[in-house]
Amino acid sequence: MDKQDKKKSLIKEWIHKAGRDLDTACLTLDNRPEFTDIICYHCQQAAEKYLKAYLVYLDTPFEKKHDLDYLIDLIADNDRDIEQFYDIVEILSGYAVEIR
Repeated sequence: MDKQDKKKSLIKEWIHKAGRDLDTACLTLDNRPEFTDIICYHCQQAAEKYLKAYLVYLDTPFEKKHDLDYLIDLIADNDRDIEQFYDIVEILSGYAVEIR
């Protein structure tokens, strides 16, 4: 498997895992909407994994952190449009910290 194939595979893996987190959030919302902390946690996890997939696409290395601001900062070096999401990730980040 060449470098491009490995990259594509890793992006697909991050997106797949993010989708599972998002599906879990949706299932929980549909069946147990009072579990807001768990729903928001899985939304944060999905966002984190989607951002990591985009970083792989951009060929931008990143540390193993669960910090959405950090990931947005890295992406902003190549894509300034991402900065519009700082307010949203600030809200989501609180749920990851609260659960952990």
